Amino acid sequence: MDTGKPTDKGTNKSVFVTKAAEAPVSTGKAGEKDKHSGGVRAPGPLLVASPPDQDGNSRDTALDNKPKKGIIFEICSEDGFHIRCESIEEAWKSLTDKVQEARSNARLKELSFEGVNGLRMLGVIHEAVVFLLEQLYGSRHCRSYHFRFHKPEETSEPPINPHGSARAEMHQRRSVFDMFNFLASKHREPPDYRPQEEDEEEGQLRTARRASVELPLAVRFKQLKTTSKETVGVYRSPIHGRGLFCKKPIDAGEMVIEYSGNVIRSVLTDKREKYYDGKGIGCYMFRIDDYEVVDATMHGNAARFINHSCEPNCYSRVITVDGQKHIVIFASRRIYCGEELTYDYKFPIEDASNKLPCNCGAKKCRKFLN
Repeated sequence: MDTGKPTDKGTNKSVFVTKAAEAPVSTGKAGEKDKHSGGVRAPGPLLVASPPDQDGNSRDTALDNKPKKGIIFEICSEDGFHIRCESIEEAWKSLTDKVQEARSNARLKELSFEGVNGLRMLGVIHEAVVFLLEQLYGSRHCRSYHFRFHKPEETSEPPINPHGSARAEMHQRRSVFDMFNFLASKHREPPDYRPQEEDEEEGQLRTARRASVELPLAVRFKQLKTTSKETVGVYRSPIHGRGLFCKKPIDAGEMVIEYSGNVIRSVLTDKREKYYDGKGIGCYMFRIDDYEVVDATMHGNAARFINHSCEPNCYSRVITVDGQKHIVIFASRRIYCGEELTYDYKFPIEDASNKLPCNCGAKKCRKFLN
């Protein structure tokens, strides 16, 4: 450090040291304390350099007695100059003030320090220094600093367990996405079960439908799209999720509804099923024959919600209309208003490890779907 007056040999060497305290941080503004630790930036100098004691060490009692959090900047030389600050700008100002004071005592011209600052002159903005500062312990607490070399890993603390132990917590199964969850709402009550009551309008409709049973299948199928919306509806089912319920009495042998959807090749069923499982979507498919399958998952109608029963009141049948095959649900017996429509899925029998439980509640329930 050149003060303008002669010094002894070996006493004009100065050293700038950056010491990391309890939780050192490196921010864009040197001297700004770690916000995470609750520190604030002092408006004035934190410490004024004190003369050395008998052992040659500076008495920095003010800074030594207070808790040290942040980066401590220390400038010392072999001729006895020693200063420690928590702000690099204050440390640089103290250094320049000492230089100006020494030059004034030696009656030398004052130096101009305009255009320079402590960060640049002390090398803190040098890439090698920044590379080291970003690795200091506690640097990850710097929220406003943009890291250039060592981006800290974001570590999320585990949530506090209210019971004190994870074993005491109830396991919450992840719910599968269900796009038709609104259909099973408790506010959508199914029609009341009325096995005997029948008003005049229903009687006329029943007579018309009974007469249509004698018509060809093609004619009855064309009328099915309009009649199915009036006779059936989807509501919450005691068997499983949602089910198809009868809103008006249906006689035995009548067409109830078509199982509609996209007709795909049977070789694509496994691929689509894996895709739907990956998305958490329930899969609805019905096989027409060995080559074609109706996929009603995304483009189906209410027929996809018909549940299985070991004693069903409906059955499925494949009919051909205008050269195209269609799956139609027929009533196997008279179905009353408020009764749930069911048919037998007829799944192939599998071993005990792949059994699917049956919840139909019939007297002759087989206990398993397959």
